[in-house]
Amino acid sequence: MNDLLNTGKSALFAFQRALATTSHNIANVNTEGYSRQRVDMEAVPANTGLQNQPGGGVQIVSIERLQDQFATARVNSSTSAFEEQNTYHAMASRLDNLMASESGSVAPAMNDFFNALQDANADPSSVATREVVLDRAEQLAQRFQSLQGQFDDTRSEVSERIQAATESVSDLARSIADVNKRITSISDSRNTEAANDLLDQRDQLVKELSAYIDIDTNLQENGALNVFMGKGISLVIDNVAQEVKAVPDDTYPDRMQIQVGSEGSEQNVSARLQGGEIGGLSEFANQTLQPAMAELGRLALSISDAVNQQHALGIDINGEAGEPIFELAAPQTYASSRNTGSGVLSAEISDTSALEASDYLLRFDGANFTATRNSDGKAVSGPMPLELDGVSLSLSGSPDVGDTFVLSATGRVAATMNTVLNNAEDIALSGQLSTRSDISNLGDSRISSARVVDTGNSSLTDSVDIVFTSNSSYDIIDSGSGATLASATDYSEGDAIEFNGWQVSISGDIQEGDSHRVEANLSGIGNNSNGMALAELQNSLSIGGNQTFNEAYGSMVSRIGAQTNSAETRATALESLRDNAIERQQATQSVSLDEEAINLTRFQQAYQASAQIISAADDMFQTILGAVR
Repeated sequence: MNDLLNTGKSALFAFQRALATTSHNIANVNTEGYSRQRVDMEAVPANTGLQNQPGGGVQIVSIERLQDQFATARVNSSTSAFEEQNTYHAMASRLDNLMASESGSVAPAMNDFFNALQDANADPSSVATREVVLDRAEQLAQRFQSLQGQFDDTRSEVSERIQAATESVSDLARSIADVNKRITSISDSRNTEAANDLLDQRDQLVKELSAYIDIDTNLQENGALNVFMGKGISLVIDNVAQEVKAVPDDTYPDRMQIQVGSEGSEQNVSARLQGGEIGGLSEFANQTLQPAMAELGRLALSISDAVNQQHALGIDINGEAGEPIFELAAPQTYASSRNTGSGVLSAEISDTSALEASDYLLRFDGANFTATRNSDGKAVSGPMPLELDGVSLSLSGSPDVGDTFVLSATGRVAATMNTVLNNAEDIALSGQLSTRSDISNLGDSRISSARVVDTGNSSLTDSVDIVFTSNSSYDIIDSGSGATLASATDYSEGDAIEFNGWQVSISGDIQEGDSHRVEANLSGIGNNSNGMALAELQNSLSIGGNQTFNEAYGSMVSRIGAQTNSAETRATALESLRDNAIERQQATQSVSLDEEAINLTRFQQAYQASAQIISAADDMFQTILGAVR
């Protein structure tokens, strides 16, 4: 009878715990990160000292937390990979839309400027058409400034988001460390079932952490979970969490570096981090935004320098040489805040056609500087002064060994583009030279406008005549003295004639005795040769010697578009992998209301039956008492 009572009591307690566990599952059906729990039972063995004894009932072995650690690890890794590409795609698509839109693109403003020059060339004496040229030049400069301003805003957003993300990482790391402490204290008391919900809480914290950065975990024997980032950088060890923060970079003041460690012992780990939102923001900044800023700056420098140089070869309405139309700031140089020497780096543009769309990192070894181009890692070394891809570098002060500097010739220069020509009459549409063909020529040959190829030639504006001694040779004669400056020069149809720093061509039928004159242009009216040359810059291969201005901008837009599409494709694929991993995880740990309802009914019936065992034992006991009363 006593055995019957104990058996009923053990069953009653076991199914009471099973009902409580099932109710706990149902209550947390919508709790994010919750893993369903199950009561594991086993039979109590019979007393082996007695014969023909039944078992002693049932006992609870454990309350098992149903969880697939491999599926959980896969969810974390796929979440990190997806968040990285999703963040990258979101930022890149915004940049792509900005640069390709009619309101944000530089291309329409460039076309409007050169079209205005074409209109002015049709009537070079018109002040109204010249005013339009100035207006379009101002709009072009403003478009460069506006686009660079958008880039700067995006750069600031990236920095702010990285800073916010690192704060979240620190908060989550501290929370994981705190849960570790609570779990290990429970493990020490051997009440491991009480840690089930804490384990769920910790897994959810780890999942949230993986959305910010790629992590690795290691479970210790005491139940604590160690968390690492950046392939080996400890973030959480037992119940201690490392501090993570984003601060301005030592060398690049407009960028952020991520540090790990306590005050005074921080370690820069930016280059080792990947995955998650932080990885996506860093990849966007390094692979898309920074190159776009450099390419925009190179375009602004190239178009400004080409226009200014060509404008200087012409003369305005008043017969004065053309002044610059655009101006931009000098290249920027930065000294690392960790430098110990007094060295100061200075730079100026020497050749815009040789410019590369990149920043440079320079390091002093005690004798020479090694300059590394960020875009491709190419390095050159030498003492100062140093010529570097169209930039002339000079040094003042005394740097110490190991001091580093940054050269940014193109990074943010587009923001400084301005127009400095204010008077429409100062637009130099006319060339310094005028040309004319002798009206008495027997043939119908005509001379082209003169193109200046050497502004430093001292005889550039001397008046000379090109006299054909036959249809295949010519002499060049000084118009004033009649002296022959060059004789019997061979000529074939289509040949360019170059002399005194200028170049012309002859068209039409040439007859012996035909004469053509090249002389100084004494008036800026009625001549549009320099205006035509300015307009022709639109089609010149001014960017790297192989691209026009529009082609360079189009290549930049195409590159960003391709990166955006590639990121979208990767993000879509990674989202599918993440969803599959979550489905696999949920198949094991998610709560099914149908299943729990069945369990609730089953355990309730078992509980009621267990109560009947105790009732039967009580009836038997009362019967015995009645028999002996």
